[in-house]
Amino acid sequence: MTPETRKDFTEAFIKEAKAHFRLLAYADKAGEEGYPRMELLFRAVALAEGVHARRHLERLEEVGSTEENVRHAFEKGDFVNEVDYPRLLRRAWAEGDGAAIWLLTKARNTEERHARLYKFALDHMVAERSTVYFVCSNCGWIEDGSRPEACPNCEKPSESFVAVK
Repeated sequence: MTPETRKDFTEAFIKEAKAHFRLLAYADKAGEEGYPRMELLFRAVALAEGVHARRHLERLEEVGSTEENVRHAFEKGDFVNEVDYPRLLRRAWAEGDGAAIWLLTKARNTEERHARLYKFALDHMVAERSTVYFVCSNCGWIEDGSRPEACPNCEKPSESFVAVK
């Protein structure tokens, strides 16, 4: 693949991935507002955009073996936690934007947690330990093994966690 085509596929992947998540948010809003047919349409189009994003990512050959993928996810998460979020937080603090500071701090904390989970998974990949992950629907914090009483990151109650089996 030429560098220009790689750039095009990378741009297409980013746009399709953003559309996927934007449409899921639109679907949630339509559901909250009592428009089930619009919610369904947004979810269907979001699924299609997700297919496009996944196909573009595959074309970019950025999906490797499971071990490679875990290592890459660990490295990306670590970079985001160590470089991106501190930069974003400095700006939010400079602007005195309390809501942005809260949101970015909670996201940074969850990225740090994700990195620890990836590291643990890499260290125990061969053991094939069975677990259930619980994801906080408010801030993205992940617990493995059991649902916490409250989120250690944003303090939402146990009911805020979604089980991923």
